[in-house]
Amino acid sequence: MSCEIQISVRNLVEFLMRAGDLDDRRGGAPETAMLEGARMHRRIQKQMGAEYASEVFLKRRFLLPDPILGEEAFLVLEGRADGIYEGHLEDDPDAAGAVTVDEIKTTYRPLRSIKEPEPVHKAQAVCYACMYCEDNDLEGMQVRMTYVNLDTEGTKYFYSYRTRQELREWMEALLAEYYRWAALKLEWDRERTDSIRSLPFPYPYREGQKELAAGVYHTIAQGRKLFLEAPTGTGKTLAVLYPSLKAMGQGLADKIFYLTAKNVTAAVAADTLDLLEERGLLLKRTLLTAKDKICILETPSCNPAACPRAAGHLDRVNEALYELLTGSDNIDRETIQACAEKYQVCPFELSLDATLFSDAVICDYNYVFDPSARLRRYFAEGESRNYLFLIDEAHNLLDRGREMYSADLYSADLKAFRKAIRSAFPSLWKLLGRCVTALNKLPDPEGACLVLEEADVLAGCLSEVYTEMQRILDRERRNDRTGQSGFDPELRGLFLDYYFTLNHFLSMHDNLDKDYVIYLEESRESGKPERHLKLFCVDPGRNLKACMDQGLSSILFSATFLPIQYYKSLLGGTSEDYETYAHSVFDPERRGLFIAEDVTSRYRARGPETFGRIADCIHEIVSCRHGNYMVFFPSYAFLKEVYALYQIRYPDTEESRCVLQHENMGPEERESFLSAFETFRDDRSLLGLCVLGGIFSEGIDLKEDRLIGVIVVGTGMPGVSGEQTILKDYFDKRDGSGFDYAYRFPGMNKVLQAAGRAIRTAEDVGIVALLDDRFLTGPYRRLFPAEWTRYEVVKTSTAGGRVSRFWDQWL
Repeated sequence: MSCEIQISVRNLVEFLMRAGDLDDRRGGAPETAMLEGARMHRRIQKQMGAEYASEVFLKRRFLLPDPILGEEAFLVLEGRADGIYEGHLEDDPDAAGAVTVDEIKTTYRPLRSIKEPEPVHKAQAVCYACMYCEDNDLEGMQVRMTYVNLDTEGTKYFYSYRTRQELREWMEALLAEYYRWAALKLEWDRERTDSIRSLPFPYPYREGQKELAAGVYHTIAQGRKLFLEAPTGTGKTLAVLYPSLKAMGQGLADKIFYLTAKNVTAAVAADTLDLLEERGLLLKRTLLTAKDKICILETPSCNPAACPRAAGHLDRVNEALYELLTGSDNIDRETIQACAEKYQVCPFELSLDATLFSDAVICDYNYVFDPSARLRRYFAEGESRNYLFLIDEAHNLLDRGREMYSADLYSADLKAFRKAIRSAFPSLWKLLGRCVTALNKLPDPEGACLVLEEADVLAGCLSEVYTEMQRILDRERRNDRTGQSGFDPELRGLFLDYYFTLNHFLSMHDNLDKDYVIYLEESRESGKPERHLKLFCVDPGRNLKACMDQGLSSILFSATFLPIQYYKSLLGGTSEDYETYAHSVFDPERRGLFIAEDVTSRYRARGPETFGRIADCIHEIVSCRHGNYMVFFPSYAFLKEVYALYQIRYPDTEESRCVLQHENMGPEERESFLSAFETFRDDRSLLGLCVLGGIFSEGIDLKEDRLIGVIVVGTGMPGVSGEQTILKDYFDKRDGSGFDYAYRFPGMNKVLQAAGRAIRTAEDVGIVALLDDRFLTGPYRRLFPAEWTRYEVVKTSTAGGRVSRFWDQWL
């Protein structure tokens, strides 16, 4: 018997050989630089001739020094060597005729300043040399490090020859250093797997829940995607997590990424795993907290000049990580902060390292999908792994995906940055002037969104700016090391912010395809004409699919996923992927659903008469029973109009009062708003006036009598704007579905989310009132969930009587 652990060459050497400081002053390894580096790799590889094999995949098992769990233990290393060369190299006569492994690294540093290879870079090459040497029974290997300057395209080589025995000894030393980490991982995996195999479902299955869990498991086993609509009460979090864990226990999956759009859904996932832990589950899980929330600084700045923990972080972090992993299975924010404090390391970077040894990672969508924020240690190389992506409230991924893969350029920001750096970097100032000119030379949008065929000239100017900024950052980092940098900290921050802005814009420009629309708009809010150019990703499906393809299977689930084909088409689904609808387990008799046929929120009907009738209808409904209600409006402006009339006609009293959602509410204001609903009193009423699609229309869980009714005013359609018109036109041209895709479907999702606040448990009783005659038309009724088959049509003047009869049945 034997056991094994698999890791990439790059992750292994970077993990074991890292040392020194955290330092973000160079700007890291952004997407555009990676793309430029990849292009240079391909150019160098093509120049080497027929005897040079590029991107050679290597995989080999190495025996670890000692047994683990009483068995022989192996480390399975894999990766792609940049090149294997079997031709004659004149640079090293002693190695004439030897096969050469080539490791190519691109840089903006002057080549004359590189005196020897970086140890981590050379270690990668030596690993590949050892693997190839053993696979092909060679006497030794030539190792070549190729450094290429991205500006000049010049090259500098470093050669070394190692015999087979030297390569073996080097690898044995590396394996000995990794042994304790391998033992930690393999011993834990055995315990985890045993616990999963014996793990029972924690409760009696709800109606349909067992079939739902079976469908999830089947999807994982088939390596596909599942688009699942599961209404509140179906137990979807447990029905998705449990079979995913069982799949892990059967060796189908190595890691689970539970992806969320909001902290509240992340908390639900964590609570579910806590519940399973009480039933015997052993699972290491890391909850990732955003960098700006966990950083010890008010404004994150990862370099020794700004943060005391950045100095020597890489020297201390592995010891901190080992203690963290051996001390806790539930690696949450508090656990990470305590360990980081003890070892004086960065808590955010420590949390990222913890994911390497975690079975489950609970995190925001960004860490898998956002090209500027995704976890490069998992996804940078583009290889597929046995990862499971469990995507909660997946309807949110559509707008988030459009945001992630779109990019903006504002003339005001461009000019402000140019002004700020003029005296410090005159050559950069000059290049930025060309960008301003190129932006101004684009056609006049004449007050509307002007769709452009391309923006290549401007992108070329921006690329020159970006390259110059990279040069400056490299130079200043070298100066930092010698204490000669005069880079003002405030200017540095501004510089890096715009550097990353350009990085994202250029990355998305490289990513342009038929699923993008480029548009230009102009405003005069500042008194001067200012331009905004957007690379608008109207359909993020291609990009989202590419990310999900790096895993084994994806389960996308939401309580509001209708029409499911709409979401499937825009979230990266294919005809081979599955979709299913889980029926609600709640008794439909416990929900009163009322639709007002004589009122609308259409723009042409908005006015004092309509606002007054809506105010009267709301009052009639909430007067039928004291309790807590939420009323959702199409916009803040609409809310304010109705509220003004409501206060005149039905002012706040001890028996009834209103609380309002405001724009840009902070965390304390949101908490205060929701705390008002924590108490139910049967002698008074509380009305929360909110906005559809806002922070209170989803993700809040007011169970039992804490919320007994929801009133939705309007169909939730987005307001008419240039961008919505672009969406409509795009999908009209694609398949004639423009109005549905741009307006009706996203609006109805907001309605369903808001209505879902009313009934949260099987014991709840409540009402949902929809105030708009459009809900009675075919296109909208076809979007009703299955449990909405029974509803009553009312008039605003009679709604109170019908609602009273509903409450009479239950009080």
